[in-house]
Amino acid sequence: MKKILTKADEMEMAVNYKAARNTYVFLEAALAVYCLIYRLKTGELPWAWLIFIGSGLVFWGTKWIETKHLTAPGDSDEE
Repeated sequence: MKKILTKADEMEMAVNYKAARNTYVFLEAALAVYCLIYRLKTGELPWAWLIFIGSGLVFWGTKWIETKHLTAPGDSDEE
């Protein structure tokens, strides 16, 4: 019987990363266009604007924290 949950190898992880990144970019672009059109038609910002800003904060915050964690001094194997 084939295992359903297996540990992903490097190639599968890279593919999943690219798919997640492309999905994020698409959703951010779609939300930006929706917010812009809504703003032009009604003159006010929709609630989707909060999702747009929140997802950007989560993305950039995670990127900053993970980069800082991975490049912390003393983590090098070159000693």
